[in-house]
Amino acid sequence: MNDFERHMQSVLRRSERDIDDDSAQRLANARRHALNATRKQRVARFFVPATSMALASILALVLVLSPDMQDNGKSQSKQEEALLSESIDLYEDMDFYYWLAREDGNLKG
Repeated sequence: MNDFERHMQSVLRRSERDIDDDSAQRLANARRHALNATRKQRVARFFVPATSMALASILALVLVLSPDMQDNGKSQSKQEEALLSESIDLYEDMDFYYWLAREDGNLKG
């Protein structure tokens, strides 16, 4: 530490000891107020990410699950259409199946 730093340190220490009571009280109040404000900010800083994460999770669940709920009616009707078209195809080819059943004994393979 050089001479200038030592001199400034002693001046600051002396002014710290010689401060009047009114100024000391105001400084203590300002310090207390600043410490309380930082504690509240720490609590608020914790809840912002936690709340954001919870909302993002809920939004993801809604987006993932809602298309399935909306498509259930469509997919059931598509399945029913597919089954109906297969059964219609089956009935259209019924003559072939009857012929196949009669000729089953005659077929060599």
